[in-house]
Amino acid sequence: MDEKGCDYASVMAELQGALQKDCKFSGGMILGSMCTEPNRIARDAHAMFLEANLGNPGLYPGTQALENELIRMTSELLHGDGVSGLTVSGGTEANITALWIAKKVTGGSQVVFPQSAHFSFQKALDILNLEGREIGLDDNFRVDVSEVEKNISDRTAAVVGIAGTTEFGAIDPIDELASLSEDTFLHVDAAFGGFVIPFLKDLGYDMPPFDFGIFGVDSISVDPHKMGMATIPSGVLLMRSEDYLKKISVDSPYLTSPRQASLSGTRCSAGAVSAYAVMKHLGREGYKNIIADCMESTKYLLSRIRELGLEPVIEPIMPIVCIKLNSPEEVYTTLTEMGWRPSITREPKCLRVVVMPHVTKNVLDMFISDLETVCRELDEM
Repeated sequence: MDEKGCDYASVMAELQGALQKDCKFSGGMILGSMCTEPNRIARDAHAMFLEANLGNPGLYPGTQALENELIRMTSELLHGDGVSGLTVSGGTEANITALWIAKKVTGGSQVVFPQSAHFSFQKALDILNLEGREIGLDDNFRVDVSEVEKNISDRTAAVVGIAGTTEFGAIDPIDELASLSEDTFLHVDAAFGGFVIPFLKDLGYDMPPFDFGIFGVDSISVDPHKMGMATIPSGVLLMRSEDYLKKISVDSPYLTSPRQASLSGTRCSAGAVSAYAVMKHLGREGYKNIIADCMESTKYLLSRIRELGLEPVIEPIMPIVCIKLNSPEEVYTTLTEMGWRPSITREPKCLRVVVMPHVTKNVLDMFISDLETVCRELDEM
């Protein structure tokens, strides 16, 4: 830190220079992210609540009321009438917290989770000193339920299912996992799918059940900062029983609440309010229109890659297209040099495109043109 401070204008100029180096969703070339440009009302709401800290809720009764309503709206979306919850920074914190609760509730020491699970579960296992039982996937990139059954024991603290896997958008058979998990804790990671699957159902897509409508689902994580159009960070963890949070609560004598249950002490309350605001603003119809547009663009991308003689690894379930290539990493590297930002899946390796609201058909036309050029150069076609 300098001895004397800099004037406002020079600091802001420095920040603007740094910002110019960042990728922007508005440019359309970020193709591998499950986040997008926040809705305008989410941005405005976030800015209004920069001082709020739900870690000390007695000072912010208005903000806490908005959080409570966000929990209610999100639980209603996921057939969880009357379930409890709290806002978190995103899927990683939600998943760690869910497994923390599962360990406390069951006394178990093992977690059974699919190979497709987000890397946050590896963090959770390490932090909570839990043993992981990683389960392989079937031909549709869903967890192999028969293997889950073989790995559940009296030491199992939690079984994990994914509703919208990060790489392929696959949905594990949550109802089957629930039937196997009667004596343990079932957590569903719906960080992406939570704001996609319900609206796909509204649009007439045949989607499997995944939420609290299934008896046996104990907790669900969702991320409003993904397809929910809220600001980053914004996450929600929902729990079937309000007693679950009590299992991890600790005394907080110098705060306005006697006990605190969240993993974070200070909580980014502005993100929670931004999620509330955009859900109130868009309503179910607004989200349905967003998802409809994303799926139309997904179908368009699929038709264009097939015109090139390329195929997806699986037919898209959500707005995610994973393209089979002989040399996906070389194609990825070359596209990155051209300014595109897709991503690469782990197994099988392929080029992954997430069709978020900022990825329009005009953007896809430009991408396909460059993809064709790269594929011809690398003898992929």
